[in-house]
Amino acid sequence: MEFLKKKYKLQSYLILPLILVSVSNCLQKNENYYQFWKGYDHLQRSIKSTAKNEVYFSALAGSLSEENESQLQKTSEGYPFLSLSGTVDNQKNWNLHWNEADPPKYDYLAKVTFTPKLWEDREIYAVERKIIHKLNGYQPRDFFQWFHDFALAVDDHSTYQSLKSSSENLQFLCSAMACHVTENAEWHTLEFTINEDTKAKFPGFYQRTGSRLEKTKINLQVWDKGNPTHKFKITNQGRTVQFHFPVNPPSDYFSSPKEIRFLGDVEIRSFGITVKIDNLEYKLKTTFDKQTDTLDGQFVRIGKKEINGNFFYVIPQGFVNFFIPGNMDEYFNEFFTLLIQGTQGRGGSQIHATFKKTPSGQTNTITTYNETKRKRFSLFGGDDSQKASNDFDFFASWEEAMLKDLK
Repeated sequence: MEFLKKKYKLQSYLILPLILVSVSNCLQKNENYYQFWKGYDHLQRSIKSTAKNEVYFSALAGSLSEENESQLQKTSEGYPFLSLSGTVDNQKNWNLHWNEADPPKYDYLAKVTFTPKLWEDREIYAVERKIIHKLNGYQPRDFFQWFHDFALAVDDHSTYQSLKSSSENLQFLCSAMACHVTENAEWHTLEFTINEDTKAKFPGFYQRTGSRLEKTKINLQVWDKGNPTHKFKITNQGRTVQFHFPVNPPSDYFSSPKEIRFLGDVEIRSFGITVKIDNLEYKLKTTFDKQTDTLDGQFVRIGKKEINGNFFYVIPQGFVNFFIPGNMDEYFNEFFTLLIQGTQGRGGSQIHATFKKTPSGQTNTITTYNETKRKRFSLFGGDDSQKASNDFDFFASWEEAMLKDLK
């Protein structure tokens, strides 16, 4: 069930949040934001270039399956883990080291531990992940202010058209995909369609993300619990992703939210079956102190889930070496128990993040905990076309365009 984890896990999902961050950052120049995102871009490129294989790349994001355990090192207790640490030099180049002892000095430090557990007779991992990086100049409060400004810009047709013509970021998106704006009484809708231009320029992204979108129907509603009029919506129609901003947004729209709620419906049609998930809810609490921003997120509930069809009419190529559950309903029920409630007394999937300004710069710490099946499969397939690294070139080019807008 990796597809759900990747859609709703805020720190991992590839396309939706990055669109929001990127398009909102194109309103005006900002040297602090430029330095932060330049450092982030260089860091991601360095991680990708030094990762030994796809297993390392996925494990760093918190994803592992039993057949790949042997490719990771073991803790003193015998648990699979992965660590990565490094420093950045005066030229802003990263010097990264995999699986070395905790260094006394670092600008980036990450460790992910996969602890095998038994839940009755079921084998699972308790996954603990901690990442510290010292990139300076950007906090969540900055994103929400940019998001507020961008929503107001979208609400004004001439402002948005001017922005579209001057922004390297939006120009990149509209050259890599088809882009379109529509309006009704309630919403301004920005549409981005993965098309043949995408395929020619970024074939890996077209194959992986494009094919996943084509099999998926998403309806994600977002609102500020303390200000119910602050609404936002993300949907898709096949390979077209749609961002719905309100007409005439309130003057304080998402400028300083206290608790953000996400309510999602997902439908996936793949390999002869249809999976429907209704009202999967997530909450993200925010705290903005003088020097520190804090985020705390966790799943709240699921409304309804159902599976129709017969998966075993076709055993797709790429699945022959992968675990395929014999009872899909049971697998779903177990997956959502792990995701929402958890089984080890620590709750379900959760994130705690702090972004703290210090006398010497800024320290950002992200910790996550979740429980996953030790034997896993994905409805999207198990062949090379579904590797996360296939999306990398698209997002790296996108970040370059974003940086041009900020500098």
